[in-house]
Amino acid sequence: MDKSALISKLAIKNGLMLAAVSIIISLTLHFIDPVLIYTSFATQIGIFVLFIVLLVVVGINIRKEIGGFWTFGEAFKAYLIISLILALTATLYNVILVKFIDPDLPQRAAAAIEEAQRAMMEKFGMASEQIDEAIAKGGNMQEKLEPTFKNIFTSFGVSLALYGVLSLILSAILKKKQPVTFDSFPKEG
Repeated sequence: MDKSALISKLAIKNGLMLAAVSIIISLTLHFIDPVLIYTSFATQIGIFVLFIVLLVVVGINIRKEIGGFWTFGEAFKAYLIISLILALTATLYNVILVKFIDPDLPQRAAAAIEEAQRAMMEKFGMASEQIDEAIAKGGNMQEKLEPTFKNIFTSFGVSLALYGVLSLILSAILKKKQPVTFDSFPKEG
């Protein structure tokens, strides 16, 4: 198997594995507290850091399996495949979660988000009128969380864009050129 095909195969395998991990984490958090992911900044940061670590580990493992060296382009290809799998899986999972598993989630999450925003603004000493105005400016949160075509498409696009930027950064960090050895120079005469 040539190197490019091997990279694709390993990226698909690892992308599916990371997608499964993502779904397990999401379901676990959902069963602990369905609105936790929407209201806890610490949880969101923790999941983000965990996935960066997992993406680095996966990248290093793929690089080892293809011989220990890869160019920026090869690394980016692998991460792009993984990103596409993760974005598709997350989008499908969210649609299934909100349509079939927990149809009341957008309503409960919107209420929890508004409550968390209100509490934060009160801590900063804002008056009730200012808080109401700020929350009204944010728009209808429940509409933003409903699985409409526009929201699904937007969610997928934002996920893919974020993973794309992360892919560029990780590819630049994890690229590794094969060292030039004396064996690679042509022998004279």
